[in-house]
Amino acid sequence: MAHTKLYLPRRAILAGAGAAFAIPAVARAQTRRLTIYSAYENAQIAPLARAFEARNPGIGVEHFRQPGEELLATLELELRARAPKADVVGLNDASLTFLQRRHDAFEPYRAGGLDRARAELRAAGDVFTPAFVNLYLIHYNTRRIPAAEAPKTWLDLLDARWRNQITMADPNSSQSVQSFIWFVAEHLGRQDSARYGWEYFRRLGANGVRLEASHGTIRDLTGCGERPRGVNLLANSQTAANRGEPTSNVWPTEGAPGELSAFGLMRASRQKEMGRLWLDFIMSEQGQGLMPASLGGAPVRNDVAYRFPDGSALDQVKIVPVDSAFISENRRQQARRFHDTLAR
Repeated sequence: MAHTKLYLPRRAILAGAGAAFAIPAVARAQTRRLTIYSAYENAQIAPLARAFEARNPGIGVEHFRQPGEELLATLELELRARAPKADVVGLNDASLTFLQRRHDAFEPYRAGGLDRARAELRAAGDVFTPAFVNLYLIHYNTRRIPAAEAPKTWLDLLDARWRNQITMADPNSSQSVQSFIWFVAEHLGRQDSARYGWEYFRRLGANGVRLEASHGTIRDLTGCGERPRGVNLLANSQTAANRGEPTSNVWPTEGAPGELSAFGLMRASRQKEMGRLWLDFIMSEQGQGLMPASLGGAPVRNDVAYRFPDGSALDQVKIVPVDSAFISENRRQQARRFHDTLAR
């Protein structure tokens, strides 16, 4: 198995936010390299990379990471220049759909084991391989907030007693937060525009919400207690639980917007055989079993057991599937409106 370590390749230094796994120089000549671009942290993807390398001797994984919106910009620049460097890309379904519609960036591939995935989570046309389900929740610091006092609904975050204690992701840098914006502004807004919709974000801004570039930063701020309440993703709540941090989560009664995170094989990849092996691994029982401890999400296969970090079973949480098509088409307009609304 190729040993992995962290390094900043030249392109990552130029991008300003990337990091990668690399194989030692002495082994590089004998090892083929699979380059993966994703929005996942190196520490999150490492267990998957190591297991994949063990399963496929002679292949080493390089991982280039940026926050979602920044990564989309990098990929668009590379695709427009007809010089994409990634073999495989890992993002949410809406972002991958955007790249496919705009650039025809991905080559369809039906990964082995896809028939074991929940039917509603299989990407149309097998263009993308589903990896895990990510849900929005309220993440809170248990040392600062007793469970009985934790917010129980999304509306509870508007309470003046939580002023300057809440953080969430900035849609200018995070692509996943578009799911939460859609959920509140569109889904809940159609049901009750007086309390939800864009009015909700105006009031959240007035309550001193702090924006961060990534959900990992939000997790860390919640864990240390600097901002003890975060609008965060299951993947980060799971990672905090895996680390034994003093946090827990709440499933708000209005529901939890759920996005599908997936991987796609770049059409321009020169390592398509290795890329297909990665997609097969992601859908394998072994790969799916690693999702909670690695990327932090709920597995998509029916035959892989899973409970949420608070012990809840999958059927105990009200999951609201996000409208990936709407998000893909409107993400930039929604980001501008979000910032304009918060600034009022």
